[in-house]
Parts: sequence; C-alpha cells; structure tokens
Amino acid sequence: MTFPPFARRVPLLNATLTEQEDLCARRWLAPADDRAMAPAAQVQALHRQIGEIWQTDGVASFMAGRAALYAVIRTLGLQPGDRVLIPAFTCQCVTNAFSYNGIEIAFVDIEADTFGISAAAMAQAITPNTKAVMIQYSFGLVCRDLDALLALARAHRLWVIEDCAHATGARYRGQLLGSLGDIAFFSSERSKVVNTIHGGWVITHSPALQQRLQQVYAASADAEPVFIRRLLHTLRHAVAIARDGQAAADAGWPLEQRVPQMQIAELSGLFSPQYRWRMAEPVAELLRLQLNRLPTLLERRRRGAAFWQRWAAAHGYRLPLHIAGAENSWLRFPLLLSAQQKQRRDSLERQLNVEVGVWFTTPMHPQPLVLADCPVAMSAAASCVNFPTWLPE
Repeated sequence: MTFPPFARRVPLLNATLTEQEDLCARRWLAPADDRAMAPAAQVQALHRQIGEIWQTDGVASFMAGRAALYAVIRTLGLQPGDRVLIPAFTCQCVTNAFSYNGIEIAFVDIEADTFGISAAAMAQAITPNTKAVMIQYSFGLVCRDLDALLALARAHRLWVIEDCAHATGARYRGQLLGSLGDIAFFSSERSKVVNTIHGGWVITHSPALQQRLQQVYAASADAEPVFIRRLLHTLRHAVAIARDGQAAADAGWPLEQRVPQMQIAELSGLFSPQYRWRMAEPVAELLRLQLNRLPTLLERRRRGAAFWQRWAAAHGYRLPLHIAGAENSWLRFPLLLSAQQKQRRDSLERQLNVEVGVWFTTPMHPQPLVLADCPVAMSAAASCVNFPTWLPE
C-alpha cells in the first residue's frame, strides 16, 4: 500500500475555519462601540446550545480553556495547599491554572496506549490531602483506564475534573465525555476540535456545583475589547492563509494585530488576566457556528484518523489503542517513534507534506521538566509525534 504526499501542505492549526467564520469576524470588527463585546444575547444562546448538547443547565463560557479550568478550580472550592492529581503529559497552561490558585500539583505517570493517567500510578499517588483528579483525554482518545480511574476517584471521594480540551464531542459507551465526572472543561483554542482562536467552557451536571459555577462566572471579568479585536483579526488571518497563502495573509494582518497562543506572562509562570475572563459576544457567536457543524467536523476527523491508521499499520508503527465503546474525537493522530525520529520529524513532513506535531515535549509542555518517577510520560515526551486529522477530501 502506498500513500502519496498531499498536494498541499496539511496544517495542524485552524483547520475548521471557513468563510462563514470570516464573515462573522468582519461583522464584529465593524462596530466602534466596545460595549457590544460584553456578554449578552450570543453568550446566552451559546449556553443554551451547549446545555442542549450535554443535557445540563450547568454551563458557563470563558475566554480560554485555561480560563475554564481556572473557573473549575474556583467552583470546586479547592484551597491553597490542596493536592490535585494530573497526568504527567500536559501543558503549562493547565499547571498555571492550578498554581495561580495555590494548588499542589502531583504529576501521575501515564500509560502508553492512549496517553491517559495510569490507574496503577494513580492508586499510588493518592494521599490524605488529595482532593481531586484531572482525567485528560489526550488527542481526543478515551483513556484506557477510564473505568478504573473513575472507580478510584469514587472510592477515595475525589472530585473528578474531565479535561475535554481535546475531546469535544467524543463519547464513551454512548455518553458524551464531560458527563462522566463532577465537572468538565473544554477548549475552542485554534488547535482544537472547534476553533474560535481562544475560548472555552465549563459544564457540570451537579445542582450544587451549577450554583457555584454561576457565582464564579458572575464574579469573572469581561474580556478586554482590544484583545477581542485582535482575536478577530487573528481568525481572519488564519482564514486568509488557507485562501490566499501565508505571505498574503501576513501582509494583510501583521503580527502586532494578532494574539499569540500563550502570553509571555504565562510562559514565565506569571498570572495572566485572561484566566479570569468571561467569553465575549463575538467569540460566542463563532463558537455557535462551529458547534452547529460538530457532527460533520467529527466525522471528517475520524476519516482522517482512519487514513493514518492504515498508513501507520503499513509502515509497522504501533497504533493507539481503541477502547471498546469509545467514539474518539481524534483531534490528532499520535504515534510513538524513536527519540531520534521525533527530533528529525522534518523528513516525515517532507515525505507526507503535512505539519507534524510534537505534543508533548515534556510532562509540562513546553517548559523543561524531568520526572524520574514518571518513566512512561518521559518516554512519550521524547518520542510522541502527532499528525493532523483534518485532511483534504
């Protein structure tokens, strides 16, 4: 079986954006009144839409997945010094949300089949001061040990936070991820299943947590209008890349008009106000457009994953484990290569004409971190590459 390279380079980011989102962004950039950015009808409609999808009244939207996690921590009432278990295969914006609240992070080793927390490692990591566990669905894969992780959490009376940043629309045994634990957060950042450049939301089915979530949401701040305008320009730039090419897009939207994926303060571990921002009206409308197409987006990603499964099998690579009952969202298709192959992934990029991702390069990507007691995570960080699943059709 042969797999010719794609005619046009396949990117990892911004794949789901269309002229429809571009038109929406243009319309929001037209008004000069910044008050139009404050949460109102579009945000309310978004909350209803999310509530209908996940069958809950407990919904709140924020300006990033990391801001949504920050709200989760506040909603659970976690206090400085409380201990939370997280996978040793995550990113700094996750750890920042905990550290900004004074929470003690305990990194737990993962398993290499689906890159989720290892139940055996979690059992060893629980202490009397442990209050919660964050179950992360890396690349949109249902975790190999999910049933055991949930059972352990229940047995030790731990809050279960579902990190669905990669897993919007994924299911396990017919149930949407985000509905299995106590509370869940999602992301619509530019690398995710749905894309508003920055954005996120929280859901919970617990009546008590719903009330607390609304209190946290009400106490959050409105996003700065200048940030929202830059976000909209960033979205227009992304659409222009696909339509007109990189050079033309860069000329139309110079770097200073756009927003980065992470702020400099975040990378330094300093607090960023974005972690306290509610979602703005333009972003809510963009997210509604994306969620309207969610079934179609997921179908295309699953077809892309099936392509990579065939390609990987033909080339002798170890495939990610597909759990019985799982309907993965397949944000990316992960493979474990050698550390040398990961460092030289440019040859794969040339061969296939795709952008090859490196999630994650350390247990707390992108910051250097060595965890001797998490050998599987360290090995994955050294050898895991990931392929885009939004492929040309």
